[in-house]
Amino acid sequence: MENMNLQILKQPLGFLRAIQFIMSIFAFATTSGFSTHTSFKIDCGNETFKQVDLNFGYSFKLSHIPITVEDCKGNVSIVKLPWDFSSSAEFFVATGVLAFLFTLLALVIYIFCSSYYINNQLVPICDLATSVVLSVLWLSAASAWAHGVNYVKYYANPENVYEFVNACSGDKCETTYTGNYASLNVSLIFGFGNFLLWASSLWFVYKETKFHQEPSQQQQ
Repeated sequence: MENMNLQILKQPLGFLRAIQFIMSIFAFATTSGFSTHTSFKIDCGNETFKQVDLNFGYSFKLSHIPITVEDCKGNVSIVKLPWDFSSSAEFFVATGVLAFLFTLLALVIYIFCSSYYINNQLVPICDLATSVVLSVLWLSAASAWAHGVNYVKYYANPENVYEFVNACSGDKCETTYTGNYASLNVSLIFGFGNFLLWASSLWFVYKETKFHQEPSQQQQ
């Protein structure tokens, strides 16, 4: 405990790492914890309807979620959709988890091994290289997930499910609920916010490396 250096958290690099730690948790939590449903009803005439629900969430493998449909005659059928949006969602969550683990490790080193970080130049260089990689990953993951969210919203809409349900032929189906995607929109904000944080932290990590220190010493 005597070697703890909490002052690093007041400096730009330590403060940014702490914010990145929190932001990464929000980014993957809002995605991996997401669930919602869409629904539509089948008009059987005489003001009678059959309700159909599609419940889904992370990892958005709609092709793995069977839909139970009961038509107006009481016949029950299982409908399977052809869509799978898991790749972009899992990429986004994996990036968030990697950022979370790295920032946790970085904070431990900054606070408990600050002298080792300063005296061993290999550590700041590894810190810089990893920060560059995670910056690229955040931009790639957030961009891919932005497309993924748009696809999920579009294809999970009941109007795109009607063609796979025989009971919906002849305009007999009507959408009753299109789902709530607020947390996915928030996850995108955290995703691109994380990219900005990681990109802005590169300068402060670079200042700790010998690449920045040697030119400064030569000028002096």
